[in-house]
Amino acid sequence: MNKKKIFLPVPLLALGVGGFAALKATRPLPPVVPPKEPVWRVETLVVSPHRASPVLTLNGRVESPDQTRAAASGVGRVLTVRVREGQRVAAGDLLLELDPRDFLPKVEQARGEVMELEAALRSEELRHKADVDQLEHEKRLLDAAAADVRRFEELQRENFYSQSAVEQSRSNLARQNISLRTRELAIADHQARLAQIKARLLRARANLDQAELAAARARVLAPFAGFVAKVEVAAGDQVNNGQSMLTLYPAAALEVRAKLPASQQDEFLALHAAGGRAQATALVGGERLRFRLARLAGAADARGLDGFFVLEAPSAAVRVGELVTLEVTRAAVDNAVTVPYVALYHGRQVYRIEDGRLRAVTVNVLGEAGGQPPMLLVSSPELKKGDVLLATHLPNAVNGLKVEARGK
Repeated sequence: MNKKKIFLPVPLLALGVGGFAALKATRPLPPVVPPKEPVWRVETLVVSPHRASPVLTLNGRVESPDQTRAAASGVGRVLTVRVREGQRVAAGDLLLELDPRDFLPKVEQARGEVMELEAALRSEELRHKADVDQLEHEKRLLDAAAADVRRFEELQRENFYSQSAVEQSRSNLARQNISLRTRELAIADHQARLAQIKARLLRARANLDQAELAAARARVLAPFAGFVAKVEVAAGDQVNNGQSMLTLYPAAALEVRAKLPASQQDEFLALHAAGGRAQATALVGGERLRFRLARLAGAADARGLDGFFVLEAPSAAVRVGELVTLEVTRAAVDNAVTVPYVALYHGRQVYRIEDGRLRAVTVNVLGEAGGQPPMLLVSSPELKKGDVLLATHLPNAVNGLKVEARGK
């Protein structure tokens, strides 16, 4: 093999590597660009302190303190049901009727007992009058019987009458004496017998009143204008005394029970004690309704105190049991600043923009500003009119971060 052919590629390879190194060493260098600090483009708002009333948002449930439950007045069968659940009714409307044949016999029976005892009372009065009239006659008969005994005993001593005749006269005297004592006892016992009859008559009349009332209540009438909350029976159902049949509540006496936070209940207690009434609004069925705080619960728990907000004007949009979001207007405060929720950091900070950089400002959150979109009311002695605040939520927001307002 030719050695020249074997070693010839080696110099060529070395020459190529050397040429590449020379070209790399003599290439022109790129210009050095200094690092540029990133700038975050953000939304801003201008501070404008003003007097405002914070809004407290509460979730509550609609209740009715006057909700009534119609119960069966006795054992019977449902004859007709005239209403359905959710139906609006007027005062005096017939809601439901039980079969009167289940009640009328009891009324007649009770009336018969009353009539019987009234007759017994009249009989006792007549009997007493007769006893009084007969008392003097019994006394005269007793005197006559005593005189006969004395006369027969005198004649018997003179042997004009036998001993048996004397004994007969003595027996007549004893019987007449018993008759007189019986009559006197009947007269003396008159008041007791009269009291017994009157007591039985009183009970009978009470039973009659109860039977008549049960019969009258077999026709269930609406005691007020309102809504039927629930119907629990149908025509033909057998019901027992006291069994619930339907529930009704007035349209004009609705209220919302909502929990006032423990951190703010003292504010509402002081306002209530001073005679003030907190106002609230709620959007129900597309209608903006007004409420007022009528009273506070008598007992609180760790979460707070229940407040009862009364609907100021009747509305067909509200139903018992419905969940309602109340916006309660609190006492007005000065130097409040309205900011969006995204402007608040860590629940207590906003960022002011100074010379294009962020600086954290600690604020006191007063509450919601109300309206749409949802906004917050905050205050801080460090915030002045004209200050520019960050209105964009930046995950990396820190003191000194460089920002630029959008649109600049």
